[in-house]
Amino acid sequence: MRTGPWRTIQTACSQRVAELRRLLIEPERLGALSSRNRVLTLREHERHYLRRVLRLKVGDPVAVIDGCGHLWSARLDVDAALILDTAPSAPAESEPRPRQQLGLAVALVRRGMDDLLRMACELGVDRFQPLQTARCTPQAEHRPDRWASILREAAEQCERLWQPTLHPLRTLQDWSPAPPSQLAVAVTRCDQVQELSLWLEHAAAPDQDLWLVIGPEGGWTADEQTLFGQRHWQPVGLAPTILRSSTAGVCAAVKLSSWRQIRP
Repeated sequence: MRTGPWRTIQTACSQRVAELRRLLIEPERLGALSSRNRVLTLREHERHYLRRVLRLKVGDPVAVIDGCGHLWSARLDVDAALILDTAPSAPAESEPRPRQQLGLAVALVRRGMDDLLRMACELGVDRFQPLQTARCTPQAEHRPDRWASILREAAEQCERLWQPTLHPLRTLQDWSPAPPSQLAVAVTRCDQVQELSLWLEHAAAPDQDLWLVIGPEGGWTADEQTLFGQRHWQPVGLAPTILRSSTAGVCAAVKLSSWRQIRP
């Protein structure tokens, strides 16, 4: 049974179900089923994943998640379908959304965003915001369809029940998260800047969503740093060394997730 923000409401069979390989199905498709009709028709990529990648056979069990906090046990049926063991209204596991959402707003980078998203998802980050900033290189990647697929696969692999949200690309000047939110921005080569873990321990608000902003490889411009001050975004440090943007994102995810886990 998970602890901290991942606390799970379990049924008698949930420990067994938790050990099954997982397949994420959109809530709309599961909502179309009923207690009388528990047969879910699979799409081509889902059939390929179950039959070719996992090498499941007819009758083998698999866990179905909806990315919204629910999990069902199911079995592979003939004709490329899954049969839920229970009605859609009676999942084997349910867990509430984490009360405090953790977000990473990351400037587009040339390489490394795939790994950043995958690892940050595994570490428990709930929201991702790609940002266009002044020093993003022309070769910086923006691949929302690929990133959505990566987050989907990472959620299945790491056994989380809530799929992270990937927001559309925004410019730094135009972006502002929904309140109530508290924002910190990672900076380098700045004197008297508090390290992120210390700021989280002593100053972060426990009743607000928390966002950390990661800049591009070329760093922040003077105008962008002025914007941070105008918006009261808290500058923080991540490490005594200079990190690549993708590394900084993973480092931040570790610190944010660890802080949320130890909070009462």
